[in-house]
Amino acid sequence: MSADEQLPHWDVIGRGLIGHCPRCGGGGLFVSPLDIREDCPSCGLHFEREEGYWLGSVTVIVFVVLVVFAVVSVGGIMAFWPDVPWVGVTVAGIVVNAAVPVLGYGWAKTAWLGINYGFHPPEAAEEADTIARHAARLVDPGPSGHPEDDAPR
Repeated sequence: MSADEQLPHWDVIGRGLIGHCPRCGGGGLFVSPLDIREDCPSCGLHFEREEGYWLGSVTVIVFVVLVVFAVVSVGGIMAFWPDVPWVGVTVAGIVVNAAVPVLGYGWAKTAWLGINYGFHPPEAAEEADTIARHAARLVDPGPSGHPEDDAPR
């Protein structure tokens, strides 16, 4: 995607929020429900832009946990007022605080990709690396079709 083909940033953010690549809109980013690939299988975009890049996704998931916890807690209190089962509300809050970060972390990564690319589009050198990575994948995709799946971990 060249500079003159840039999408409005809200489209790029929306792609990330639905779990798609912010550059091309392609799916198939998830290796498992909890993690994503290193590169987009459609366009070759390398997701980790720099060391410590995923700290932004931690911020996204913390925000989501806070919102879900508030909804569960306030909703539980309002639903049972004035005889609130405090133990039940507390247990529900603990379950939410334990489950949401684990189950939502892969999604938080794609959401962060969308947010970051929406407000900080790739520079020319980064775009050239993406194009080269995608061209190399087209020449030799590896046995699974995704080089990062074939590399030793």
